[in-house]
Amino acid sequence: MPKLEILVRTPARPRPDSPRLLLVHGICVGAWVWEEHFMPYLADAGFEVHALSLRGHGGSEGRERLNEWRLADYTEDLRQAAAGLADRPLVVIGHSLGAAVLQDWLRTGGNRGGNGGGKLAGAALLASVPPWGLAYSAWRMLLSAPDLFQQLLRLDGKSAAGLDPAIMRRNLFSDDLPDATYARFMARVHGESRHVGVELQGWRPFAPAPWQAPPMFVLGGGADRFIAANAVRGTAAYYGVLPTLVPRLAHALMLEPRWEDAAQPLCDWLLRLGERRG
Repeated sequence: MPKLEILVRTPARPRPDSPRLLLVHGICVGAWVWEEHFMPYLADAGFEVHALSLRGHGGSEGRERLNEWRLADYTEDLRQAAAGLADRPLVVIGHSLGAAVLQDWLRTGGNRGGNGGGKLAGAALLASVPPWGLAYSAWRMLLSAPDLFQQLLRLDGKSAAGLDPAIMRRNLFSDDLPDATYARFMARVHGESRHVGVELQGWRPFAPAPWQAPPMFVLGGGADRFIAANAVRGTAAYYGVLPTLVPRLAHALMLEPRWEDAAQPLCDWLLRLGERRG
């Protein structure tokens, strides 16, 4: 089992009896994507925040074998990270690929003591791979953003050096993203497992049955070219909740100029979740 990186941010003023939060990132990045905005924001709200780098990502081991990893391997990483936080209630928050990993973890026992014995208080899906996979979204992307589709076909576990930075910027972020923010982002991205990319199309089930799910929160961006608004609505309908759609928000929402427009409704849901638990 590769050694996993987990970043931690503790609150200066902890919220009494609040659940711990565990953040899971999307493709080609690591736990570092949460560090600049979301981790301090949620810690300032009184939550203890943990961010996991899946194997082969960020500071976790396994980069040299990235093309070998499958979705089940990433799910095992989440299982291990959650087991280490089992002494208190937990909320897991996944973005994009990380939200698919979260759904697969729920399907395989994450909501039935599968986090090592601790109680799972809730789960949040941000710009999530839909429960039925990405096949429909991929066809839509081929028609509406063929340049982006071609870039994603080039992804493998070696590196992201072959990607066109202008195309990726136009499709990952809003137009008003500062140049310095994008330069920092591109300096740290890397490749992704081809196996996982295929699995995310939906050829094998990875979502739990709706009745297996804990309290759920579903959010997406109105300007997201990867996960369109209709996919966000469909994901929310699958889990029986109302979606939160943030106008002018693109896919890499935690680094967007309007990142707080996503963090605030998430935080509001976490606070309401705590009130219901209390």
